[in-house]
Amino acid sequence: MAVAGHSVPTAAVRVRERQPDWQSAAGLRLDERVALLRDRLEARADSREAAQLRTDVREARGFVRGFNARDVSADTHARYSRVVDQMRMTSQPPERAASRANFQFRRAALVHVTRDEVKIALRDLDRFKRSGEIDRAADAYLRIREGLETLRRLPPSTGDREADMGRQSVYTGPAQAQVSNGKRPSLAGLPSDWRDLVQREVRDADRPAVAVMALSGARPAEVKGVQVRQDGDQIALSIRGAKVDNNRGVERRTLSFVRSDLARTEAGRDLLAWLGNRSERTITHAGTVAAFRERVARAAERAGLPHVSAYTFRHGEARRLKLDGTPRGEISTRLGHRAQRSQSKYG
Repeated sequence: MAVAGHSVPTAAVRVRERQPDWQSAAGLRLDERVALLRDRLEARADSREAAQLRTDVREARGFVRGFNARDVSADTHARYSRVVDQMRMTSQPPERAASRANFQFRRAALVHVTRDEVKIALRDLDRFKRSGEIDRAADAYLRIREGLETLRRLPPSTGDREADMGRQSVYTGPAQAQVSNGKRPSLAGLPSDWRDLVQREVRDADRPAVAVMALSGARPAEVKGVQVRQDGDQIALSIRGAKVDNNRGVERRTLSFVRSDLARTEAGRDLLAWLGNRSERTITHAGTVAAFRERVARAAERAGLPHVSAYTFRHGEARRLKLDGTPRGEISTRLGHRAQRSQSKYG
């Protein structure tokens, strides 16, 4: 493969040393004629590849012209990187985000990270061309090609609002399996500290509510109104059930925790800090349950966990209890189910 004017010597070079005229092969043996034809075809292919490389490099430079990764804060850059790592690990493009708002955030993250990667690859290509490191130059070119595939599909902002509106047409919405809350969402691939990662990204006003979900597996609709009491080293959560019609769930359940155990998790520490020295306090959050769930999803996006939702906390708690060998009856009680078979759908 030719890389910006460089090529690896082939048999054709050796043949040309003996036979300057490419059109004359009368003095060559049959095997030398075959080698000459093969090398002429390879030379044409190398020429086409070199032309394509020049075209790709020009296009890549256009995509990164004026771009500086430091134009965003270090915190935003870190969030973008986490989101992109998660998307690549799960092979989920921005187009399959759970909402348009999530799509916009994921798109911005992917475009930012890709432009940064392409800019670095362009520098590497120039550097390795100058040093004659052909293999490393070829690797840099492949990175440029990969970045171009993304930037062609998701072109960066042009600064023209009317033109940029057309960029949103690639949003296709979530996969059908993601439309409803569903049972048993995939917990595979989540890091062991995924709850802590999301908790750190939640806005301050929502921290106590998300902490309750992380600690108890409460439904998003059950969080507002949870009563938190402390008595010495014991912290109790009194949760009003959200699904009590048709005798499906219990009207209220109380879960107890030891202060030292809560102090080991991000959620527990946030809950203790919010409670302070008060003997009792009631959880609340702004807006509707749907708005609360959306804020949790956005916090998960910022944490680099685009597939985590408010309901993931409930399924995650059920999975934890089952892995700990907790009896089915106790799991049902903690989740607020009246029938033991209900908990089998979780985790």
